Amino acid sequence: MMEDFLLAMTSIGGSFFLGAIIGYFAKKIIKILMFVAGGMAAFLLYLQQQQIISINLDKLEESSNFIFTSILSSFNNATQIGDTTSLGIPMVGGLSAGFAIGLMKG
Repeated sequence: MMEDFLLAMTSIGGSFFLGAIIGYFAKKIIKILMFVAGGMAAFLLYLQQQQIISINLDKLEESSNFIFTSILSSFNNATQIGDTTSLGIPMVGGLSAGFAIGLMKG
């Protein structure tokens, strides 16, 4: 009985810690990517204002829609491959709680 309790607590604690690390890392990476994307957009707008380049907004919209749909379809495929219900409720609960805390603190 005590061994089962310790095993469950280790599973919850370990998955919480792992989720917190993943959430923290994800938030830092998103911040870096947004900074780089914003800098690139500002640079392109500056070059367009100086009439050095011309930006085709229709092509830009088409490309961004393609990229977003590709990313969303890859997330859908990932959830079908790695079904988290096989991990068990305590581990998934700890992982998701840790991920949320990591995102907030990152």
